Amino acid sequence: MKKIFGLSSFVITLLLFVNCDNEPYEGDIINEDNACVMAIRAANEAGANYLQSEITDENHTLLCQIYRGALEDQIEICGDSNGALQEIIDFLGDCTTVFDNPCANAQAATAIAFQEYLNAPTLDYEVKCMAYIEAIENEIFVCGDDGSLQALINELGDCQPVVFNIVGNWQLIAMNSNIGRDLDNDGIVTSDYFQEIDCYTEESIDFNPDGTGTFYFRSYAVVEISASNDGFDNVDYSINCVEDSVDVQFTWVQIGLNSIVVTLTADGTVLNFFRNADHIFIARRDDFVATSVSPNVDSVVQDLIYEYTQL
Repeated sequence: MKKIFGLSSFVITLLLFVNCDNEPYEGDIINEDNACVMAIRAANEAGANYLQSEITDENHTLLCQIYRGALEDQIEICGDSNGALQEIIDFLGDCTTVFDNPCANAQAATAIAFQEYLNAPTLDYEVKCMAYIEAIENEIFVCGDDGSLQALINELGDCQPVVFNIVGNWQLIAMNSNIGRDLDNDGIVTSDYFQEIDCYTEESIDFNPDGTGTFYFRSYAVVEISASNDGFDNVDYSINCVEDSVDVQFTWVQIGLNSIVVTLTADGTVLNFFRNADHIFIARRDDFVATSVSPNVDSVVQDLIYEYTQL
């Protein structure tokens, strides 16, 4: 399970919100295009054009189709783990239905404004945030409110961005899966494999102020799975921790408040990190592998989410 980042990386879009306890970052934010950022911008622009059109406009259906296509492109390139983009696509349907439900239209407008706010570059954050508040206020006016919408407005406050400071050294602290396993055979099942594997304790990342950085890989685990000798349908794991010393250089750019896009210097591979509070995460497909050494036991291949904290 060697973690040299390659083309197996995949995007997991987490709805991660601003933590007001974070200190503002006083440095510069580097702006750079990549496929995911360009897809987000295209969808935002198409959504704005669609919302600004009237149902009676000659090109209203065409603008809807363009917006739907842009959302589909964004899902393909960036992912949509929480299903929010797909919900908008489902609402748009085939773009031939004339919606006469003002509340549904207001809710759709709020959903679009939320996506634009969530992915807004820092320089556009205040404008997108205010537009999101206006959409929520309109939804309250049209649909009413049980207090949850007003609570969102209160959380947004005055729409002044608090930029997350990514610069510094980050230490790996967790390797999370959606499937619990007892990898160290102690009888305790956990979904954080970092606790089970006596490896990866020196893995870290440096994000430098000039937009460069380094991954430090110092070990990797070779995991085997076999039938247990306890007489039941259980399995045992064996783990061999192999020492390593690999440094991988990269450049990075911070997009909005919660996304960090890393580009590997060697081959141009793009990795997408997301932050929640004081931690950053990257999801990697098929990154945990346990090879079977028993004829009646299948090998295991599954995804992991790596979690880092700043030192």
